[in-house]
Amino acid sequence: MKEALKSGFPPFKDEQSLRSAIESVCAEFGKVSSLEILPAMPGSGLHCACFVRLDSPAAEEELMSKLRVIKFGVSLHFFADVDEGWAGEYIG
Repeated sequence: MKEALKSGFPPFKDEQSLRSAIESVCAEFGKVSSLEILPAMPGSGLHCACFVRLDSPAAEEELMSKLRVIKFGVSLHFFADVDEGWAGEYIG
């Protein structure tokens, strides 16, 4: 998923641009039914933890398989890189 979000998208400077990109990438597999973005700073660099649910388990399985996303609880989970100018709070 991280590579898919880097392809053809500008650096993510705010939550809305990241949210739109995630929804665009996921549209190939199904409709996003839930999306939570938690700004964080794990390790080096700037990242956001993203938790997404799609409209069907089959769509989630396909996304997991093709974009190497893991399941964390009931949601699919991945980190997205953000620009150093990210506007928002950080947790960590």
